[in-house]
Amino acid sequence: MNGYKAGERSEREMKRAGSTQVYLLALVLIGLTGMMFVEPWIVRGALLLIIVFCGYTAFKLEASRLEEKWSQELRQQEQQAQQRLIQVINRLRHDWMNDTQILFGYIQLKKFDNLQPYMEKIKMTMQQESNLSKLGVPSLIAFLLLFRVQSKSLELEVELDQEINLGQLPLHDGLIERLVRQTVECVQEHAAASDGESGTLSLEFDVQEDGLLLDFVYQGPYNREQLEKAVKETLLSKVNSYSLVHNDWQEEEAVITLRLPFRT
Repeated sequence: MNGYKAGERSEREMKRAGSTQVYLLALVLIGLTGMMFVEPWIVRGALLLIIVFCGYTAFKLEASRLEEKWSQELRQQEQQAQQRLIQVINRLRHDWMNDTQILFGYIQLKKFDNLQPYMEKIKMTMQQESNLSKLGVPSLIAFLLLFRVQSKSLELEVELDQEINLGQLPLHDGLIERLVRQTVECVQEHAAASDGESGTLSLEFDVQEDGLLLDFVYQGPYNREQLEKAVKETLLSKVNSYSLVHNDWQEEEAVITLRLPFRT
């Protein structure tokens, strides 16, 4: 609420500054016009001083307005980032609550044989989350986490059996994140939900001696022709920084493998 009021106050101040600028510029124009018709040098000097003062004041107001606008945009971006962080935390809390309730249920029902397998599942999930957080590309990590929280039509699974620092690989800056974003969003756009159930897209990073493989496997209903066409149009542009090395289109499964060669 305080942020909303502060934003309104900032907008009012910017409008007032804009109105003041208009008046000052009008005075500048009047002064310039007056100098063209007034003869006495004293009057011309006075008009010149007024022009310089009004022009300088208008310039300072414009600089202040631009600075305030930039600060306002930064505040909005910060608020959006905070909201996204809260979404991720709420999702993690929700998952932990579900796991805790299931464990308590096994204990209450005395199904102790089910405890160890479920604990192993939780342990594996924790390891996967830990490996995800250590990928070495903060913007990519944020995208993957937020997509998993926000997407309703597509479930994204990142398979990470071991730690991989993608940020240390000799690849073009931003290439991994761009390709992951484009592919995931492309699949999401052409995936077809069935009876309220979403499809599943798994992503695996395979670091080889001379390059990195991005292996996408989608399982679920989808518009085959549209997805195949969209992938080729989006990912097969004239580039030499990566290549589409494998693609397979089945009735309810699609496989897309991209290869990113290391720079030498």
